[in-house]
Amino acid sequence: MKLFDDFKQLIAQIKTIAALTKKLQSQQQILSKQLIDTQTVLDDVQIDIEKMNFKNKPHLDRIQKTMDHLNTELSKFKA
Repeated sequence: MKLFDDFKQLIAQIKTIAALTKKLQSQQQILSKQLIDTQTVLDDVQIDIEKMNFKNKPHLDRIQKTMDHLNTELSKFKA
């Protein structure tokens, strides 16, 4: 009887493993789809960042040039 009960337990555990494997495969497919969607959003955000940096570059260059000029003029008064 003990051998028969152990065999029934083994069959039940194998069925559980098979069910969990199917569930895991399903979750993996969902995760893969979400990863693709996330990558698409990431690409869109990166494009927007590059556009914003391109638009702001001239302004930032002028600000830096003005700051350099002001620092040069201020250093004359410190000396």
